[in-house]
Amino acid sequence: MRIFNSFLLFNVLALAFPLAAQSAVQQISNSPTGEVVKAGVCVQEQVTLRYSQPQSTAGYATNGPLKIVQETNTIPLQKNIGFGFAWRAKNIPPQAKVIYLVEHPAITRPDGTTLEHFEEPLLTQSEGGQIESIDCYMLSEDYELVPGQWSLSIYYQGVQLVRQTFHIQAPK
Repeated sequence: MRIFNSFLLFNVLALAFPLAAQSAVQQISNSPTGEVVKAGVCVQEQVTLRYSQPQSTAGYATNGPLKIVQETNTIPLQKNIGFGFAWRAKNIPPQAKVIYLVEHPAITRPDGTTLEHFEEPLLTQSEGGQIESIDCYMLSEDYELVPGQWSLSIYYQGVQLVRQTFHIQAPK
């Protein structure tokens, strides 16, 4: 009943205020949106940059060409394996800061700090309002080898563009 009433109210407003209704619809259609194109096991073919990332689980991050080599959401727990997604977004300004969020089971770093998530702001460039990217998480350190549910998300101005959950499984 509530949905019908809201729908009815919107239609009444649309008849009474057609420009306002058109503007509201246009604003919704111009909102940032995203989608996961492909997700699974990821490889980093070459590391072009390694930089300090103290809030991350490993304490550092790397850049370099990434490739999804197997589509799956079940990832074997092993060192130097990566998982992530190819994604795209639209209605993004030419230069935008997105937030890369990683959520994972509790991990204790060698310094005694325990983390269950971290986020990293990333400056991105869009072309024609669109972004296409591959983002992955690499299990690089022994202490990161924790089985369980891991989720990777990308946000823009508080709007979740994409999210993918992976099940990291220890060998049986």
